[in-house]
Amino acid sequence: MKKYIITIISLMILSIAAGINSNAGEYGYQFLNIPINPTSLALAGRGVHSDVNNANWLWQPSTATEKRSRSVNIAHHTWIGDTAYTSVVYSYAQRKSHFGLALINLGYGEIEKRDETGMLIGHYSPADLVVKGNYSLRMNPNWYLGANLGVLYQKIDTASSLGMVTDLGTTWLPPIQDSKISLAVRNLGTSGKTADEKPKLPLSFDMDVYKGIKIAEHHLGVEASVRKAVDDDIRYSAALEMALWDNLYLRGGYQNADATAISGGIGFQVLRINVDYGFAAYTDGLSDVHSFGLTYHF
Repeated sequence: MKKYIITIISLMILSIAAGINSNAGEYGYQFLNIPINPTSLALAGRGVHSDVNNANWLWQPSTATEKRSRSVNIAHHTWIGDTAYTSVVYSYAQRKSHFGLALINLGYGEIEKRDETGMLIGHYSPADLVVKGNYSLRMNPNWYLGANLGVLYQKIDTASSLGMVTDLGTTWLPPIQDSKISLAVRNLGTSGKTADEKPKLPLSFDMDVYKGIKIAEHHLGVEASVRKAVDDDIRYSAALEMALWDNLYLRGGYQNADATAISGGIGFQVLRINVDYGFAAYTDGLSDVHSFGLTYHF
């Protein structure tokens, strides 16, 4: 037990010690930090320990191992401006191990291309794409480890680049009923040059704490999270997910992000299909974000 506690404390120190990089503008691939699906969006951009979030391993590579399920999820965000964020996620958990695959695409819409005189000569459609895989293991009844590995692709007009990304995570179940503590290091890796620039990946240190509470026939999940990215201030969030009769889910969250704070959503299950909706309210003249998703269990 002592070695697990030492590991957790060491990762916490690393996350606190990571300061804001003076070259923060050099960090690209920010789409890696966009909430994956309606459940994540509604739960303050996290939802790491939500039992019905089959994409939670993309935030925390170790957390999906403890349940037994097999599902595929398709989600779509009408993101800020003309951008659109789409994901397809496959998850197969067997309690002792988990295997997952994800395809994520952020499209920026059609942008005008003009010559030096300002004359319109065409259009182009920038895009970011990542394909990720996950494998995690239960090391003992209270300790899980997991890792993600992905390939990045970025296209801007005629220029494009490839990159590699990995995430590492651990989850510990403390001796408190229905509680979890998870730590992750995300967005480790490198990328090639796009035109004359070589953007860095937005390395992030995350900590999530969860407690479940039984209320009559219902279940309330409470999650608190802290995230420190190398190009950003420390971000914290809190989220609630109320499961009513195991087929209706009410969600809400708060985070100290610059342009958004409040988020919420709802989900329900019919036979083997989950239907989910999430939104995040944005300020500073930005439009609110809406997300829809379908999950099939088999």
